[in-house]
Amino acid sequence: MVDADTVRQNVKDMLVRLLAGGESDLAPVLVHPEFVNHEADPERRNGPAGAVATGDWLRSCFGDVSYEVHRVLVDGDMAAAYVTMSGTHEGGLPHGVPATHKPFAVKHVHLFRVADDGRALEHWAVRDDLGLAMQAGLLPPRASDRTAPARLSGDS
Repeated sequence: MVDADTVRQNVKDMLVRLLAGGESDLAPVLVHPEFVNHEADPERRNGPAGAVATGDWLRSCFGDVSYEVHRVLVDGDMAAAYVTMSGTHEGGLPHGVPATHKPFAVKHVHLFRVADDGRALEHWAVRDDLGLAMQAGLLPPRASDRTAPARLSGDS
């Protein structure tokens, strides 16, 4: 098994450089051929090609997408990354919904199981999808906002 510092750097590079940055040449270095992304649709789920496809998809849905990595904890063959994902909504998610171009910044925890060589074997995530949807303007206004009576000039 590689050392914890190597795993930590590989996780950072996968999020920042491969997924958000589009450095697809890093995929075979960071992602094991048997990789399974439990969070991705089937066509983007497996192997280095699946990781590249996930990054392409993320960057198509979110402009200026980035991950600020706050901490990566490593325990044996598991790593947990606490991050802030930010960007702007550019459409494609949810499917068929037009871009709002509104910015968002949400917290995530990404879990990786790594192979002995330090490459990612599995991925899971705990994401603030509701926070993203709210910030990006993907939810209808609250009923109370739509039905509140207009204030007259001079009302307090």
